[in-house]
Amino acid sequence: MTLQVKNLSKQINGHTIITDISFKWAPGEIIGLVGRNGVGKTTLFRTMMNHYIPDKGQVLLDDQDMEQVSSRQREVFFLDTQDNFLTNYSLKELPDFFKIVYPNFDQQRYDDLLKHFNLNAGDQYRRISKGMRALVNVILALTSNATYLILDEPFDGLDVIVRENIATMVIDEVADQQKGFLISSHDLNELDGLSDRVLLLKENKLVHDYNLEDIRATAKKIQLVLRDKEIPAVLKDHSKLIRVSGRVLVVVVTDYTPEIDQELRALDPVLFEELPLTLEDLFRANLAHDTGYQLLK
Repeated sequence: MTLQVKNLSKQINGHTIITDISFKWAPGEIIGLVGRNGVGKTTLFRTMMNHYIPDKGQVLLDDQDMEQVSSRQREVFFLDTQDNFLTNYSLKELPDFFKIVYPNFDQQRYDDLLKHFNLNAGDQYRRISKGMRALVNVILALTSNATYLILDEPFDGLDVIVRENIATMVIDEVADQQKGFLISSHDLNELDGLSDRVLLLKENKLVHDYNLEDIRATAKKIQLVLRDKEIPAVLKDHSKLIRVSGRVLVVVVTDYTPEIDQELRALDPVLFEELPLTLEDLFRANLAHDTGYQLLK
């Protein structure tokens, strides 16, 4: 089973929000969707789910257009966190609505997860904190038993421990290759160690689709102090500067070869150390310079 977003475009009030977005998504994949606030992440999700009628393009599930075969939409879960109907209902009432759309909704697991996170089933959705609402949204996604789960800024407002618990649950869900996640965020750290691929939206378009495993297989992050103040050609030609602190340089070499390693060691640097490579490092090296994307802090 494969979900394909094909040339999806949407304008709202004469303004182009997304243009010609195309990518494929299979069960077993965790895809991160990254972009500045307002770049069109939520609009993409709404258009994929036919909350907005696309101006152009299709969303295909096993080559069937989801707009034409509405029953296929129950295989994709998306809860609009900005505009939804949950406000006046208690947590124990929410499954009644989702069972209508998702016939395999797991009521027992929903109840168990509420207890696990010390959520009171009698509380109104609107009266719990923003972070707890985000947690309930994730619980609804997991217990829907849909194949494709779209999470829009799912970690927003959550403390570190709850974030880690949710990340663990997401990884467990994809372990048997039966479910896939598409997770949006403007914070790269939230997606680090979780995503298999990262899609970058910029100026309403999908400008990069990166397989992180492939990048990490060839890239290295190096911290070094050179004996000479002049930057050698091997660094100018093959690396991207990440940070400078006095004479300490931190660089990322995206295609680290034995030849480059030999050239660097031949410089006899005062300090030469390999550091852990993060998703933020990869984006600084691969995206910040050629897309104008600025990392948000």
